[in-house]
Amino acid sequence: MRSVFLLQWQRLRRAPILVLSFLGLTILFVSFLAGFGGPNSHITIYTYGDPSLEEEKRVEWLDRLNEAENMTFRWVEESEAHEAVSSGDAGLALKLMNDDYRILIAVQEPSSVTVENYVYQVFSEELRLQEIASQVDAGEFRTEFERFLNEPSMKVVTESLSGEESSFIYDDQLHVLFGMTLFFSIYTIMFSLMNVAEEKRVGTWDRLIVSPLHKWQIYLGHLLYCFLIGYVQILVAFLFFKFIFGFDLGQRYGALLFVIACYTFAIVSLGMLVMGLVKRSQQMQAVIPILATAMAMLGGAYWPIEIVTNDIMVALAKGMPIYYGLDALRGVAIYNLGLPELLQPISIMLLFGVVCMGLGINLMERRA
Repeated sequence: MRSVFLLQWQRLRRAPILVLSFLGLTILFVSFLAGFGGPNSHITIYTYGDPSLEEEKRVEWLDRLNEAENMTFRWVEESEAHEAVSSGDAGLALKLMNDDYRILIAVQEPSSVTVENYVYQVFSEELRLQEIASQVDAGEFRTEFERFLNEPSMKVVTESLSGEESSFIYDDQLHVLFGMTLFFSIYTIMFSLMNVAEEKRVGTWDRLIVSPLHKWQIYLGHLLYCFLIGYVQILVAFLFFKFIFGFDLGQRYGALLFVIACYTFAIVSLGMLVMGLVKRSQQMQAVIPILATAMAMLGGAYWPIEIVTNDIMVALAKGMPIYYGLDALRGVAIYNLGLPELLQPISIMLLFGVVCMGLGINLMERRA
C-alpha cells in the first residue's frame, strides 16, 4: 500500500498542474465573488448637492442615508465626485436635491444595485412621511412617529423548533467559499482517481495484481492519496480566506475538519462508483464536468437551497453529498454547532460514501 501511495505523490510532483489549477480556480472565484465585495465590506459613496439644495435638507438627507451600517455617504464637491467616477476610484456618486436625487454611474457593479435600492428606499419613505406630515401638524407627527419607532406597541419574535430566532441565516461570503471550494474539489478528487483507470488501460494494474501486494492494498493506496489531495485542497482554501481575507469560520475547528473529511470520503466513493460504471478513461473525462456541475447546481453550491421552492428540485438536492457538506459547514461556521448536532448530515455523507464505495469496487472487479 505504501509503495502505491508514494507513487501517486511522485506523479503529483512531476505533474502538479492539475491540482494547482483547481486550487487556483477556487481562490480566484471566491476572491472575486466574495473576497472583494461581500456583505461585510464597507462602501463609500461620494455625495454632492444640486445648487438648489438647502443646507438643512443636506444635513437631513446625509443623516438618514448614513444610518446604513455598511455604507458611508461622504460629502464632496461636484467636481471631485465626477473625477472619482470617471477615473474609476468610485463606482458611483449620488447627487442630492431637496426632494429628489440622481445617481452618476460609470460602470455597473454588483454594489451599485445595493446602493440604488437603499437610496430609493430612504427617499420613498421620507417623501411619504413628508406627504402625511403636510396634512397634519408636522412637528407633532414627527414626535409621535419617533416615539412609535422607539416604543412599538407589538414585537414579533420568530423562532425555529430548535429555539433559534431564525432557521436560515445567509452569509454570502461563507456560502461562496464553501460552495466553490467543495465544487472544485470534486474535479481534483475524480481526476486524480483517473490514475486507476489509466493503469488498467495500459496494463500497469495487471502487473500490480500479480505482485506481492494484496488487491485491497492497491485500492487503499490510490484512495488514500485521492482523499488526502482533496482534503488538503479544501483545507488550504479555507485557511487562505480565513487569514488573508478574514472570513469567520467559527471556533469549532475540530468539527470543521471532521466535516471536510466526511465530505471528501463521500466524493472519493462517488468517483469510484463513476469509474465502475464507465468503460474508458475518456468517458470519465466527459462525465466528471457534467456530474460536478449538476451536483453543484442541485446541491446549493451556486445559490442557497433555502430559496428553492420547487419540491422536486429540493428532493433531488437531498440526494447530493455536496448538499449535506454545505449544510454541515454552515452549521459549524454560522450556527456554532458541534458534532452531536451535525449527526444527520455527517451520517448521510458517511452512508453515501460506504454505499458508493461498495458498489464502485464491486463493479470494477466484475468488469476486471
